Amino acid sequence: MNELVFVGHSFQIRSVTFTNGEHVLSPSVNSKLRSLILADQAMGLTMAPKFSQLDLDAHSVPTTSSVSMPAEQIKSAPVEPPSTTRTHEISNEQNVSERISNLNAARVTVQSVNKTTAGANAHAMQWGMTRALPEILQERINALNEIRTRHDATCPLCCSASNYTNTVLGEGSANAELVFIGEAPGDNEDAIGKPFQGDSGVKLDEMIKAMGLSREQVFLTNVLKTRPQHNQTPTQDQVDQCASFLTEQLLVIRPKVIVPMGGPAAKQLLRKDEGISLLRGKWGVWMPPQGCLVAPIPVMPTFHPAYLLRNYTMETRAFMWSDMKLAMTKLTAK
Repeated sequence: MNELVFVGHSFQIRSVTFTNGEHVLSPSVNSKLRSLILADQAMGLTMAPKFSQLDLDAHSVPTTSSVSMPAEQIKSAPVEPPSTTRTHEISNEQNVSERISNLNAARVTVQSVNKTTAGANAHAMQWGMTRALPEILQERINALNEIRTRHDATCPLCCSASNYTNTVLGEGSANAELVFIGEAPGDNEDAIGKPFQGDSGVKLDEMIKAMGLSREQVFLTNVLKTRPQHNQTPTQDQVDQCASFLTEQLLVIRPKVIVPMGGPAAKQLLRKDEGISLLRGKWGVWMPPQGCLVAPIPVMPTFHPAYLLRNYTMETRAFMWSDMKLAMTKLTAK
């Protein structure tokens, strides 16, 4: 089988064989491409070739031959009688109608995907949709501040709630390569207006430091931006009303790795129903909304620090540190 590889503006076909579901790389694959392929394998992504050899042969330009054929063996292709003007008109009308139908179906599909990814409030998204994504640091900071202001004024969930003190949009670097996401603010976060506070925040800070980073170098946030009543686990309806603001934050920052902490955050980002015990330690992918021109981002789910403190066993600690080490493999070497 073959793999289509982009090199500059040309295409090259390199041989890739498959054995027991794994890729055996051809020696012609350079080291950088080999690293990318192995990284994709670590994320659980398939590398199905875009084209088969038959496809390539069928679209290849035939080579010219110097061998001539006798004139009597050369047969001209049958010529079809010209179609009438009316036939062309009918054909064009049918093509236009079919294209309009396909376009409408595509729009419905995009709206459905965006709603699944960003929640029911996806239509209100701006960054990456109706506004170009920022590139330089100050532009990203300004964009995150704008998201905060717009959230506090328009979020369907948080603007109608009255059981919180502060909204908690997030904290950290707008250029962060690593983003940690919890499910919702708790009492400590609500009182201060910053994510991951109290004992669980201290424990997370310890892990971040052990990774060779600081709180200022990563970005911390939650799916919901206000404390749920009685600190209850967020419902899907609540998530749908608030999730678009998290989506915009991720589009603005565009980290190299997202680490959802706890089941609700992992399920929202991966759109899966399994519990965190089954999701943690396995690479997943966060799919940005259609039309925003942002590549999928690797996701490494793990336990919430609060869960770690409640179950402070050698096994749980080993699991979480193993997840953190996997996340570190995607970060730029310092």
